[in-house]
Formats: sequence, structure tokens, C-alpha cells
Amino acid sequence: MLQIIRRRCRPRDEHGAALVEFALILPVFMMITFGMLTGGIAFNHQMDLTHAAREGARYGATVPLTQCPPENATATNCGGKTWADLLQSVVAERSFGDVTATDDQVCVAVVSGNNVVLSPSSSYSTESGGTPCYDDGSGDTGVRVQVSIEKTGDKIQGILFQIPLTLESKATAKFES
Repeated sequence: MLQIIRRRCRPRDEHGAALVEFALILPVFMMITFGMLTGGIAFNHQMDLTHAAREGARYGATVPLTQCPPENATATNCGGKTWADLLQSVVAERSFGDVTATDDQVCVAVVSGNNVVLSPSSSYSTESGGTPCYDDGSGDTGVRVQVSIEKTGDKIQGILFQIPLTLESKATAKFES
């Protein structure tokens, strides 16, 4: 008996089609992958800033203003810092290295009523001119601690594109006397 062997043949024009399709899809896939990876890292930085702002506001709400008296900035319990400088360094420390206390990235202030910084404003706000960090829109007439963080330099990167980001976080805590 003679067996007939059937050969399956592809038409000649389809050789290498899978390789061409892969070469077309690979750059798009890599852009999406790198974009998701760098976007996740930026989101992690945003979560660190949110955590630091909340922790800083809560910490500032519990530190008595008399602990770092403005007339005696060399008090040993504050390391020679004003109340605002002390709180700013704590926020920077709790941001896991995302911001530093020496930059203008961290603003802290003690406000009362309609966002009026307590006097002397230079001791209770890190903003120039002793202004509040932001308008919290609060109708609260009590004393509050504001913490605002702004960080630039993060970006979402694909292979062929970059999207620069400015990460921000704000927190307010009621001051405990």
C-alpha cells in the first residue's frame, strides 16, 4: 500500500508574519508597561506625601506652642528651632526622603479663625510674610495646624514620552491646647 502523505503548506507570503506583528506591537507594549511602572512609583510617592502631611499635622496639633517659645528659639527641647521649623523637619523626616526641610516644599502654619496665622507669624508659619499655607475653607473659629507639601520632579515615563508631575498634599488638624 502506498500511503499518501499530505503536507500542510503555508502560502509563501505568510512566512515571518508573526515576527512582523511582534515587532509592531512590542514598542506599544513597552510604552504601556513602563508608563504603568513609573505611574505606580509616582502614586507611591503621592501616598508618602499624604501620609507625611497627615502625620505632621497630627504631630503639630499635639506639640504645645510654649515648648518652642518664639522669644527663646534656643530652647533645648526644640534644638534651637522655632515651632514651625521643628514641625517642618518632622514632616520632611516622615516623608521617607521624598521632601527635605531645607527646600520650600513643606509649609506649616498655625492658623486661627479665618486663616489668620498666630502671632508672631514668623515663628508659627514657614511661609514668607507669615501667611497661611492654604485656604482650608473652614468655618472653624478655633486654632488649627496646616501642613502643605508640594513636590516636583516626578514623571510618568514611557519609551517615547514623559509626563511631568507635581505632587501635592494638604492636611489640617485641630490644635489641642
